[in-house]
Amino acid sequence: MTQAQTDAEEQNYNKLKQTEANLVRNLQAAVKDPSKISELSHAIFQNHQDWLKVIMPNYSEKIHLGIINGYETDERYQSYYDDKAGKGATKILIKVVKDHLAK
Repeated sequence: MTQAQTDAEEQNYNKLKQTEANLVRNLQAAVKDPSKISELSHAIFQNHQDWLKVIMPNYSEKIHLGIINGYETDERYQSYYDDKAGKGATKILIKVVKDHLAK
């Protein structure tokens, strides 16, 4: 592996971590104060979309919706976001993404 490849992988990893941190922070704020969900919805959607685009160069809205639908049925995802951002965070994420993709 070349130094350029190593640097690119490190940049991708750092972008993933930062994007996830932003997503969790926004979800925490929405869980803490549900009246802020509409204010935070675009940022939450954008954070999740950006995260997916880093790990999936073939990102599409159809794939994004499929992943979100999986979150509804897979307890691992529900606990992942709820454990990081608070109980109900996954439900907020699902609703926000579905609302944005329906536009």
